[in-house]
Amino acid sequence: MNINFLVNNTLSNDIGIDIGTETTLIYIAGKGIVLKEPSYIAYDVCSDKLEAVGSKAKEMLGKAPSCIKVIKPMANGVISDKDMACKMIGEFIASILQKTILKPRIIASVSMGSTQVEQRALCEVLKEVCARDVYLIEEPLAAAAGAGCDISLARGMLIADIGAGSCDVASISLGNSVIGKSITTAGDAFTNEITQYVKKNYALDIGFLTAENIKKQIGCAYPFESIRTMTVYGSDITNGMPRMISLSSEEIREVFDPLLLQIAEIIKTTLEDTPPELQSDILEDGILLTGGGAKLYGIDRRLRMETEIKVFVTENMEECVINGIGSELAKLDIPNNQTTKFYYSL
Repeated sequence: MNINFLVNNTLSNDIGIDIGTETTLIYIAGKGIVLKEPSYIAYDVCSDKLEAVGSKAKEMLGKAPSCIKVIKPMANGVISDKDMACKMIGEFIASILQKTILKPRIIASVSMGSTQVEQRALCEVLKEVCARDVYLIEEPLAAAAGAGCDISLARGMLIADIGAGSCDVASISLGNSVIGKSITTAGDAFTNEITQYVKKNYALDIGFLTAENIKKQIGCAYPFESIRTMTVYGSDITNGMPRMISLSSEEIREVFDPLLLQIAEIIKTTLEDTPPELQSDILEDGILLTGGGAKLYGIDRRLRMETEIKVFVTENMEECVINGIGSELAKLDIPNNQTTKFYYSL
């Protein structure tokens, strides 16, 4: 038996972590996904005391007293508040990880658009929290593997991973991203666009959670079979009094239209920059959509219209990245494992 395998699997747990702008998922080797929580943290600004993390913190958003601040320490797919990210991730890992003799090795996903400085910040946070070694994998690679694709093949595939903070698009072949691009037009941008639309057209202030609920209930990229409506409550910006309005799915679809065109454009530019031999594979097999943003009704049909290429949405699209990371955890101790080129250790 490989001595490294024996040491690493009896004295510690290997962990996979996908720290998204909206949701954090953790995978433990041999157990699967053990945590799926909103990437939120609530703390007392006076005492700097931690109040809550995850779903409990998110429930406080817009409802907590002024002394309690609720934030997302991730923005656009990267860490925006290092101290709060440490506290949040530390709480998440402490809730699911038993104490071991050795600290765990961790594989974490990173956005295609993240800089080396941002990647180093993520590694430093994970090292500070509990990691013995940190390895990074690009989100589209992990998403493709988690969707069941054999990314080691000499065949081109195009993946669009639409999260809350970023949309990462990559053409992949032989276990590497050949061309990769990233934009911040993603789930949170759609939510924020709803907030601005309601404020501009109805003179009504609504919170992030309300806008998020509108997106989930009547948001669409392609028309529903019948128009959907939703009653929305907010604060009148002229007098501060509560007021209600009715929104339709067609209104929201028009609000989303410019953002959908931006996503379609980055897919097309990625494809344009991809070598011809890989383009032919992609044209034959189609484009794969993953990430929470792929849940938007009709987004596959809309992107198919814009790109004129088949578009597929995976099952469990929100878990593709973490499942892909989990599959790579099992390969860490394989001698001369080629997949280790996907990561680097700090």
